[in-house]
Amino acid sequence: MKKSVVLAFALISASAVQAQPYAMPGPGYGAPAPQVAQRFPADGPAAMTQRGMEQLLDYLQNSDGDLKKLGAFLNTRVAPYFDFAYMAKAAAGNLYRHMTEEQRARLAARIKRQFLSAMVEKLGNYSSQQVKVVSQRLSPDGRTGVVSTAIRDPRGYPARMDFRFYKSKDGWKVYDVMANGQSAVVHYRRQFRQTMYRPVTRDGRGLVARPDYPQAAARR
Repeated sequence: MKKSVVLAFALISASAVQAQPYAMPGPGYGAPAPQVAQRFPADGPAAMTQRGMEQLLDYLQNSDGDLKKLGAFLNTRVAPYFDFAYMAKAAAGNLYRHMTEEQRARLAARIKRQFLSAMVEKLGNYSSQQVKVVSQRLSPDGRTGVVSTAIRDPRGYPARMDFRFYKSKDGWKVYDVMANGQSAVVHYRRQFRQTMYRPVTRDGRGLVARPDYPQAAARR
């Protein structure tokens, strides 16, 4: 699951609200007939997604296969469009408010590190898949949105992706993605809980927080 979610991020988001029901492209989507590119507002998340997709795919198609260079590209050109701090907050849930700033920063850094490492691994096997932005849906107040995409000839990659954005003071930020119905935020939340808790073998209290998060541990 982790790799499929990460590919979804990597292929699209170089440059919310809960997703509404998504309609996959019809049977003719994979046909070679030319199609007119759908136009989206230039300042919206869908247009940003298209621009980012073009930049990333251009890099992959002209890459010499050096994974170190790919990692540097992702860190400088892709990572800034994601809110890893939000992902950390969502992963920690109610325990987040009991964590220190250092613990929060460490969790966000860990998610970012794992995220980018998995992207490098997955994109090393890229084989000319193309991505189409299907639709953009904004919330009534225009502060959040969902961009739906589809991969042509996925060959093991997720065929359907819904990217969730929110509008920050620095522009649109990706804070979650649904890849074939699976959420990246939910994945990291499960991972956090597996890391955070361990069974108690002596005092019978059930679950205790790991020492890495002392304030959260004190709350049990």
